[in-house]
Amino acid sequence: MGKIPTLIVSKNRACQLRLLLESLQFNATGIFQPYVLWTADTIDFEKGYNQLISENMGAFFVRETYLLSNFYNFLNQFREGHFALFMDDCIFYRPLRITAEELTSKLDHETWAVNLRVGNNNVSENEKPLDPVSEDGGFLKYNFKEHSAFDSYGFCFSWDGVIYKTHAVMDFFDGSDFTETDNLWAILPQRIENFATNNRDKCPKDLVCCPNKSCVVSMNYNSTHPSAEFDAAPLDQLNYGYLSGAVIDFSSINFDRIASTHEEREFSLRRIA
Repeated sequence: MGKIPTLIVSKNRACQLRLLLESLQFNATGIFQPYVLWTADTIDFEKGYNQLISENMGAFFVRETYLLSNFYNFLNQFREGHFALFMDDCIFYRPLRITAEELTSKLDHETWAVNLRVGNNNVSENEKPLDPVSEDGGFLKYNFKEHSAFDSYGFCFSWDGVIYKTHAVMDFFDGSDFTETDNLWAILPQRIENFATNNRDKCPKDLVCCPNKSCVVSMNYNSTHPSAEFDAAPLDQLNYGYLSGAVIDFSSINFDRIASTHEEREFSLRRIA
């Protein structure tokens, strides 16, 4: 089989998206085919995406029109296969040397997802450790319904480095528009996650597969959500730096002792030609 179709949703963060694409090239070589669905609030943020497109980093770029329709169109395009999801603040921080076929083969009749953002190291955000039902080749499987629905181990649907069978997800969603949510201010990815959490018992499968140690982490440098209160690396400053030829230096980030799915680690910028 070819690479796994991978939807990456991005808003105003071309510089961070570039870091994700770079990390996929180096740490998940040959596994994922990125499809970037992007939007920009200003001309300068749009220039950032145009610059990234010009770098030819192996991704297809489509400008967002209506995110719900864009998302369903993507799923329909790959209905008979598999897909992966990443947000633009994800980093594939640890090498995964496996083929796309070997990875998707782990999605058997009992396994709902391959979740690359969790592993035995995610001890800081879960009520209890993993209790594997099987282990093989650096991966394990566990019953995610035995964990709290709000723990990272028990989360039913995530946008941060997770692989699914497309038809299984579409059957689970059943055409929902995800308007029924506990959080009226949630953006669409959050509404979809909330829908999945509230309907977790209806998920037809009980197992999640993950690596012994996570491979993906989200870096909480900033947020595009209007109510977010963290802004360690302001969007406009990163974008200005990128337009001036400076990018986040992957090698400057210390990924030792990653203990949760979301971290904030210091970084330096480097110049690109």
